Amino acid sequence: MNLPQQLQEYLNYPKLQLIDANSSLPEDELIFDPLTQAVLITFLAGLFKATRSKEAAAVISTHVNAQQLLADIFINEDDVINTITAYCNQPYSVVKEKLDETSTGYFAFVQLQLQGTDEIKKEDYLHNLMTAQRNEILKYLHPNLKLGDLLNDQALEDNTNKMEGPISSLMHKIENAFSKSD
Repeated sequence: MNLPQQLQEYLNYPKLQLIDANSSLPEDELIFDPLTQAVLITFLAGLFKATRSKEAAAVISTHVNAQQLLADIFINEDDVINTITAYCNQPYSVVKEKLDETSTGYFAFVQLQLQGTDEIKKEDYLHNLMTAQRNEILKYLHPNLKLGDLLNDQALEDNTNKMEGPISSLMHKIENAFSKSD
């Protein structure tokens, strides 16, 4: 499952562009939408960071609305919005609106995925889903966002985490096996 891509399609956002780990350029600059991609990937990176333990995933999985979700994912939502604002050169209000829209869409998307699932399985689902999405998120993360500093997770700044190929894929599988929880 590629959650960034599935959420992008669910929200009817422009196609996400892979970011080259060496050049930091999107695969197709002509159709690259930096605002939408920055908001979506920042949101998912924050969610990844917030669900590193099953206990935290359990808290996140019990949220009843998107605003509560944003408040728990990001310690300081204003810092997140200001970072995206600077990166995209967009007004604060535009970035805030897009972040709210993304959170609301994610909330609806996950509720569809979890229909009929009991509470214990919901927390496991979210934890396991986000653990498996780390490398998918990193493929679309632009280094100018400096999310590692913002989320206090320097692995987000390391371009070697974004590399692809047979050896890198094997190493990412090993990393995922060891990064199930903090």
